Amino acid sequence: MVAWDAFAAAEPAFAASVRAAFGADRHALLATLRYDGAPRISGVEPVFHASDLWLFVMPGSVKSADLRRDPRCALHSATSERRCGRHNPAGAAGAAADDAKVSGRAVAVTDPAAAAGFLELLRGRAALPPGPGPELLRLDIAEVATVCATERGAVVRSWRAGEPLRVRHRS
Repeated sequence: MVAWDAFAAAEPAFAASVRAAFGADRHALLATLRYDGAPRISGVEPVFHASDLWLFVMPGSVKSADLRRDPRCALHSATSERRCGRHNPAGAAGAAADDAKVSGRAVAVTDPAAAAGFLELLRGRAALPPGPGPELLRLDIAEVATVCATERGAVVRSWRAGEPLRVRHRS
């Protein structure tokens, strides 16, 4: 598994398209594993900060408990028909990823300086509620994938740590 910056260094153009897909909407979906092994989907606002892809979750939330118990997770960008290349007559079909997925492990941020920098960024985006503040996590990345609708079907790009980028055309 690698940090975001290592992935971006290995595949800069692909990383840019993934970041754009997540940047198109502030919200994303996070899949975690419940105590019984069943999947759970929760809303989350991922943030690219410094050299990592960060998550912040409410302390004591089920999302937090899931990630502390089993850090494996998958993050999926918000998908909108307005953004989808095939259904967006005003846009160029296939010009950008319609959705992106990042899988790996959520790792607690324990460095006080890194946490302070990220909290300052969050305070600039929105008012944080009083209290202990959110739990801060970064993603160690195992796999990244995008799907881009085209006039002929879809283009699926995927990357795994230590492997080259794969491109598949689906019709």
